[in-house]
Amino acid sequence: MTSRERVQKVLRFEKPDRLPIDIGGTQQTGIHVDEYVKLGEYLGIDLETPKMFDQFQMLARMDEWAHKRLHSDVVLLEDPVVTWGYENKGWKPWITSLGNTVLVPGVFNTVTQGKYEYIVDPSGKQVAYKSVDSLYFDKISPPSSQGGDYSYTDPEVWKNSIKLYTDEELKKLEANAKFLYTYTDYSIFGGADKGKLWSTSQFAGHGFEDWLCILLTEAGYAQEMLGAFAERAVENFSLYLQAVGSYIDALVVSSSDYGSQKSELLSPKLFEELYVPSMKLINDYIHDHSRVKIYFHCCGSIRNLMELMISAGVDIINPLQFTADNMDPDDIAKTFSGKIVFWGGGVDTQTVLQHGTEDEVAAQVTERIDLLSSKSGYIFAPVHNIQPGVPIQNLLCAVDTAYSHGAQIYS
Repeated sequence: MTSRERVQKVLRFEKPDRLPIDIGGTQQTGIHVDEYVKLGEYLGIDLETPKMFDQFQMLARMDEWAHKRLHSDVVLLEDPVVTWGYENKGWKPWITSLGNTVLVPGVFNTVTQGKYEYIVDPSGKQVAYKSVDSLYFDKISPPSSQGGDYSYTDPEVWKNSIKLYTDEELKKLEANAKFLYTYTDYSIFGGADKGKLWSTSQFAGHGFEDWLCILLTEAGYAQEMLGAFAERAVENFSLYLQAVGSYIDALVVSSSDYGSQKSELLSPKLFEELYVPSMKLINDYIHDHSRVKIYFHCCGSIRNLMELMISAGVDIINPLQFTADNMDPDDIAKTFSGKIVFWGGGVDTQTVLQHGTEDEVAAQVTERIDLLSSKSGYIFAPVHNIQPGVPIQNLLCAVDTAYSHGAQIYS
């Protein structure tokens, strides 16, 4: 059975020959570029300078040697533009905080001012910053109004400000998807950044704090903005699916976090009233116009939102952050197995993978596989991206255990 066939089986809740594994096949199951360099050095690979295709999460583009060694069954179809509005081309060297030389897009520029390093766009505007020794950049968001004096945006104006895929981008996507489909047997995952729910316009131009207040105090306005974005997302997904829908198996529709470490960020009632209608509009369109499965990434404590996501047409949930409150693995598996495909949750990146022993990693991976694969709808991946500092022995132990035990359970 090929990787593609294996993943397709699981997406239909059918038994594969072994458990599918995903490392690097999505932007939520990737590897930080510094950790990627460390992996290559540990394996003795004559490593070419890695390309950091996601400059927000600092993710490395996975080479074939990494896919093979990590037993990954999934490959990411990258968007031409992934972060900060920069097209990934014209690569040039850049040095990370840990001193590794990596490649970044030619238009990616940073300036250092005192203790901070800033990403500046072509106009010179600062769009993100970090301390010089930090591993990640933080987005520079609109400031809070501190008092409810919001600057409202016309929904139609906001909708039309969200860029559609260009003909050039669609041609590149189609060519890349066709190549991956023809010359590899990987399952192809669509990383559709322009259609991704609430990504480019998560808060409709408002700061995070203001948006949470607006959800409570200006529900009608919030619903209009969410609806406008959903309509634009359908336009983008229409273009995207025409270009690559026959090649991909799954597609990211949302990467927003509706949970914190302690609870949901909003009540299930508010989520159902404001978010679910827009989610359903998008998901229904994709289901009606393709065979592609819908993938939602949502960190944190979301136990009380999962049934609503399923009702809105979500096929796949990631990353299953079991270290968050009210995310007991036994309860999640018992309640939702067979209703939604689990993609992730295989080993905790906050605890065991980063700080545990190899024996502890192997034990957790085995336990999670047994729990989550009971009805065949499970793709193994860690809980979110693999961070710098993870012992390489732990990473290899996790994927090797998933490979061997994932074969045993279906033998």
